[in-house]
Amino acid sequence: MYHLKCAKELVAKKALTCGDPGRVTKIAGLLESSRLVNSHRGLLTYTGCYNGEKITVATTGMGAPSAAIVSEELAMLGVKALIRVGTTGAISPEVELGDIIVPTEAIPLDGATKAYMALGAVPKADPGVVEALEKALEKRGARFHSGVICTSDTFYLEEERDAGMWSARGVLSFEMECSVTFAVGSLRGYRAGAILVATGKIYGDNRVLDADKVSGSIDTSIESALEAISGIEVER
Repeated sequence: MYHLKCAKELVAKKALTCGDPGRVTKIAGLLESSRLVNSHRGLLTYTGCYNGEKITVATTGMGAPSAAIVSEELAMLGVKALIRVGTTGAISPEVELGDIIVPTEAIPLDGATKAYMALGAVPKADPGVVEALEKALEKRGARFHSGVICTSDTFYLEEERDAGMWSARGVLSFEMECSVTFAVGSLRGYRAGAILVATGKIYGDNRVLDADKVSGSIDTSIESALEAISGIEVER
């Protein structure tokens, strides 16, 4: 691969991705026999085991274009199930700081997803992956919401301009990678999903919040993602 410079046998059939390399390193620390298999371009990638299943966790960086590259290369390396573990800005008044969101679909406001899909198409998460994440969160008694999100190219501009409109349509939050992660999955044959922690509220105060202040929710999202991905059935 041009960006993930690792051999196919070093990548698992099941993967988690994060924008933040620090979160990738944290997840790698929860895996047994974790091994760094790529560091090229800062796209830290580790492979280890969880609940007896081989798992890879990879960095995408911020934004849909970078997430598309990593998702494409993971698919080429044999990944058959992929869950994005990330953060999001809430636009629904029902979503509080620290709440967890399991997207069922991601409206593409970004450019990369539109290059992959027909005009007007909305990428969807795999229903089985959504269900596995919901069960893992219910098991932990976590406060979470399942539903529609938006994926945007901008962190500060688009959300402020359109948040009210999308909130009125029932959208839960904005983030920057899910739609293309789902779109690539539908085209390249991996089961895709995501689990996101609300670290800010676009509709009110705390427009941007340090993720450390909701670290408990982030830990819960990581644990739930690991449990879900390890239990998902994929082609061998």
